[in-house]
Amino acid sequence: MELSADFARCISSCEPDDDAVKTAKKAHEKVRDELKTDEETKDAHEETFLTGSYRRHTAIHNIEDVDVVCILDLDIYADGSEPEVVLTWLQGVLDKYYSETRPQGRSIGISAKGVWLDIVPGTPVYEDGPLWIPDRDAKQWVQSHPKGQISAASEKNKDTGGYYVQTVKLIKSWRDRLPTEKSKPKSYILETLVHQTIGLPTSHARAVVNVLEGINSTYGFYRGLGTVPFIADPGLGTVNVAKRWDSAEFDAFLDQVKAAATTARQALEATDEAESRKLWRKLFGSTFGA
Repeated sequence: MELSADFARCISSCEPDDDAVKTAKKAHEKVRDELKTDEETKDAHEETFLTGSYRRHTAIHNIEDVDVVCILDLDIYADGSEPEVVLTWLQGVLDKYYSETRPQGRSIGISAKGVWLDIVPGTPVYEDGPLWIPDRDAKQWVQSHPKGQISAASEKNKDTGGYYVQTVKLIKSWRDRLPTEKSKPKSYILETLVHQTIGLPTSHARAVVNVLEGINSTYGFYRGLGTVPFIADPGLGTVNVAKRWDSAEFDAFLDQVKAAATTARQALEATDEAESRKLWRKLFGSTFGA
């Protein structure tokens, strides 16, 4: 059964609370203003904007991190513009304002009073298009399209009558309950898989079934082959969001998907409300429908 009221309550329980939203807003506004006005960055600074699950409205529960892209006027081919150099320079600027900063693969992380911010430097490949962002590990600039990701999520949510964003939250909630860490993919991989498989559902229950069965039918073939297939970024199709997904972790996730798809189908097709709710609780926990 579809149990629409139960799903609505489940989604509501996933939403970040108001205090978390206020804390995140205050933190990202502060660092964006600092990057705009600092003596070392103001001449190169072009704009900052939010990205990630916080901006795409797919975050659940506590807002653990907020992604901020800082667009800079720089020539990535010039001496002194290597990814490591730019990231080190950016960390030095942020060290003026924050006691805890951390170099990461493509960003500088900062702790800002209850929220973690990831500051990603970038420069346009071309106007209104993708960005060059640093890849510290690969020691090169790589393309990404954060605004394309935002647009793709917005369009998919519109096309599905609002089910896309809410289904991402449901699938993240299911993911967080999986028994092993290696079976839990990173959030943007999960968002991408939902984007690929959600179809045009008429209820949350059908959306969940579409996604789980869709992932299993699309990628189940690769289970056990020791490889992870190319999974295209909805924001920029030449980017593989699964590039760093370990094959053992991929297999562990697919094992969970296969079992969950069977349970979700049984829950949807159950004609007894109590039995259907019992099955959905296997995916979303004992509080589903409570």
